Amino acid sequence: MMSRKLRLLFRRNPTRDRLEKAIPFEGYEVLWPDGRPVALGLDAFCKHGQRLLGLGRHLAGAAERLVEMRFVPLPHRNADLTRLPGHRVRRLCLERVGRTGRLYFLDGTPTTVRFDLDRDEPVCLRWLGLTDLSDGERLWFDLAAQPIEQVAGMSLSSPRND
Repeated sequence: MMSRKLRLLFRRNPTRDRLEKAIPFEGYEVLWPDGRPVALGLDAFCKHGQRLLGLGRHLAGAAERLVEMRFVPLPHRNADLTRLPGHRVRRLCLERVGRTGRLYFLDGTPTTVRFDLDRDEPVCLRWLGLTDLSDGERLWFDLAAQPIEQVAGMSLSSPRND
Protein backbone atom coordinates (compact mmCIF):
# COMPACT_ATOMS: atom_id res chain seq x y z
CA MET A 1 0.00 0.00 0.00
CA MET A 2 1.41 3.37 -1.01
CA SER A 3 0.70 5.97 1.64
CA ARG A 4 2.07 9.36 2.58
CA LYS A 5 2.56 10.42 6.21
CA LEU A 6 2.20 13.83 7.78
CA ARG A 7 2.52 14.79 11.45
CA LEU A 8 0.70 17.86 12.73
CA LEU A 9 0.04 19.30 16.16
CA PHE A 10 -3.56 20.30 16.89
CA ARG A 11 -3.90 22.84 19.72
CA ARG A 12 -7.34 23.61 21.13
CA ASN A 13 -8.49 27.21 20.50
CA PRO A 14 -12.03 27.92 21.78
CA THR A 15 -12.09 31.32 20.01
CA ARG A 16 -12.51 29.38 16.75
CA ASP A 17 -15.57 27.43 17.94
CA ARG A 18 -18.66 28.01 15.82
CA LEU A 19 -21.99 26.66 14.67
CA GLU A 20 -22.53 26.15 10.90
CA LYS A 21 -25.93 24.99 9.67
CA ALA A 22 -26.73 23.73 13.19
CA ILE A 23 -23.49 21.67 13.26
CA PRO A 24 -21.08 22.50 16.11
CA PHE A 25 -17.41 22.92 15.22
CA GLU A 26 -14.60 22.92 17.78
CA GLY A 27 -11.68 25.27 17.07
CA TYR A 28 -8.00 24.37 16.79
CA GLU A 29 -4.71 25.86 15.72
CA VAL A 30 -2.87 23.62 13.26
CA LEU A 31 0.88 23.58 13.88
CA TRP A 32 4.01 21.78 12.75
CA PRO A 33 5.36 19.45 15.45
CA ASP A 34 7.89 22.13 16.48
CA GLY A 35 5.04 24.61 17.16
CA ARG A 36 5.29 26.75 14.00
CA PRO A 37 1.90 27.61 12.46
CA VAL A 38 0.82 25.72 9.35
CA ALA A 39 -0.75 27.83 6.60
CA LEU A 40 -3.90 25.78 6.17
CA GLY A 41 -7.56 26.72 5.88
CA LEU A 42 -8.51 24.33 8.70
CA ASP A 43 -9.39 25.92 12.01
CA ALA A 44 -12.29 23.85 13.38
CA PHE A 45 -13.63 20.30 13.18
CA CYS A 46 -17.07 18.71 13.43
CA LYS A 47 -17.56 15.58 15.54
CA HIS A 48 -16.43 13.34 12.65
CA GLY A 49 -13.13 15.21 12.25
CA GLN A 50 -12.58 15.34 16.01
CA ARG A 51 -13.12 11.60 16.32
CA LEU A 52 -10.85 10.76 13.37
CA LEU A 53 -8.02 12.91 14.72
CA GLY A 54 -8.53 11.99 18.38
CA LEU A 55 -9.52 15.53 19.34
CA GLY A 56 -12.52 16.93 21.22
CA ARG A 57 -13.52 14.70 24.12
CA HIS A 58 -10.75 12.30 23.09
CA LEU A 59 -8.19 14.87 24.28
CA ALA A 60 -9.26 14.00 27.85
CA GLY A 61 -8.43 17.45 29.18
CA ALA A 62 -5.19 17.96 27.23
CA ALA A 63 -4.79 21.21 25.29
CA GLU A 64 -3.10 19.69 22.24
CA ARG A 65 -2.37 16.47 20.42
CA LEU A 66 0.30 15.41 17.96
CA VAL A 67 -1.31 13.30 15.22
CA GLU A 68 0.27 11.20 12.52
CA MET A 69 -1.94 11.04 9.44
CA ARG A 70 -1.60 8.68 6.52
CA PHE A 71 -3.06 9.57 3.16
CA VAL A 72 -3.82 6.43 1.13
CA PRO A 73 -4.92 7.17 -2.46
CA LEU A 74 -7.42 4.70 -3.88
CA PRO A 75 -8.13 3.50 -7.42
CA HIS A 76 -11.90 4.00 -6.88
CA ARG A 77 -14.61 4.67 -4.29
CA ASN A 78 -15.34 0.99 -3.62
CA ALA A 79 -11.76 -0.18 -2.99
CA ASP A 80 -11.17 -2.21 0.19
CA LEU A 81 -10.97 -0.04 3.31
CA THR A 82 -7.44 0.55 4.55
CA ARG A 83 -6.81 -1.20 7.86
CA LEU A 84 -3.94 -0.03 10.04
CA PRO A 85 -3.67 -1.19 13.67
CA GLY A 86 -4.10 1.71 16.11
CA HIS A 87 -5.43 4.08 13.42
CA ARG A 88 -8.90 5.49 12.87
CA VAL A 89 -9.72 5.45 9.16
CA ARG A 90 -12.23 7.46 7.16
CA ARG A 91 -12.90 7.33 3.41
CA LEU A 92 -13.09 10.73 1.73
CA CYS A 93 -13.03 12.25 -1.73
CA LEU A 94 -11.03 15.29 -2.81
CA GLU A 95 -12.39 17.28 -5.75
CA ARG A 96 -10.46 20.05 -7.46
CA VAL A 97 -12.37 23.02 -8.84
CA GLY A 98 -10.11 25.73 -10.24
CA ARG A 99 -7.49 26.58 -7.61
CA THR A 100 -9.35 24.94 -4.71
CA GLY A 101 -10.01 21.45 -3.43
CA ARG A 102 -12.98 20.34 -1.36
CA LEU A 103 -13.41 17.20 0.73
CA TYR A 104 -16.54 15.03 0.55
CA PHE A 105 -17.71 12.21 2.81
CA LEU A 106 -18.20 8.71 1.38
CA ASP A 107 -21.92 9.35 0.80
CA GLY A 108 -21.14 12.44 -1.31
CA THR A 109 -21.98 15.00 1.38
CA PRO A 110 -19.63 17.98 1.09
CA THR A 111 -17.58 18.88 4.14
CA THR A 112 -16.71 22.46 5.07
CA VAL A 113 -13.03 21.66 4.39
CA ARG A 114 -11.59 23.55 1.45
CA PHE A 115 -7.97 23.89 0.41
CA ASP A 116 -6.59 26.74 -1.66
CA LEU A 117 -3.55 26.31 -3.91
CA ASP A 118 -2.72 30.02 -3.56
CA ARG A 119 -3.03 30.19 0.25
CA ASP A 120 -2.38 26.83 1.91
CA GLU A 121 0.90 25.13 2.81
CA PRO A 122 2.42 23.50 -0.34
CA VAL A 123 3.67 20.49 1.69
CA CYS A 124 0.10 19.77 2.84
CA LEU A 125 -1.37 20.26 -0.64
CA ARG A 126 1.16 17.83 -2.15
CA TRP A 127 0.52 15.34 0.69
CA LEU A 128 -3.20 15.46 -0.16
CA GLY A 129 -2.53 15.10 -3.86
CA LEU A 130 -4.37 18.32 -4.75
CA THR A 131 -1.42 19.60 -6.80
CA ASP A 132 -1.64 16.47 -9.00
CA LEU A 133 -5.36 16.82 -9.79
CA SER A 134 -6.68 18.63 -12.84
CA ASP A 135 -9.66 20.96 -12.68
CA GLY A 136 -12.81 18.87 -12.10
CA GLU A 137 -10.88 15.73 -11.19
CA ARG A 138 -11.71 13.68 -8.07
CA LEU A 139 -9.54 11.45 -5.92
CA TRP A 140 -10.86 8.90 -3.42
CA PHE A 141 -8.63 8.21 -0.46
CA ASP A 142 -8.55 6.76 3.03
CA LEU A 143 -7.32 9.06 5.77
CA ALA A 144 -5.83 7.11 8.67
CA ALA A 145 -4.96 8.99 11.85
CA GLN A 146 -3.17 7.96 15.00
CA PRO A 147 -2.39 10.16 18.00
CA ILE A 148 1.31 10.18 18.83
CA GLU A 149 2.04 10.03 22.53
CA GLN A 150 4.40 12.80 23.52
CA VAL A 151 7.01 11.34 25.82
CA ALA A 152 8.76 13.63 28.31
CA GLY A 153 11.93 14.92 26.68
CA MET A 154 10.72 13.97 23.19
CA SER A 155 11.80 16.48 20.58
CA LEU A 156 8.99 17.56 18.29
CA SER A 157 11.30 19.55 16.07
CA SER A 158 12.04 16.71 13.66
CA PRO A 159 8.74 15.64 12.11
CA ARG A 160 8.42 12.52 9.97
CA ASN A 161 6.59 13.91 6.98
CA ASP A 162 7.05 11.67 3.96
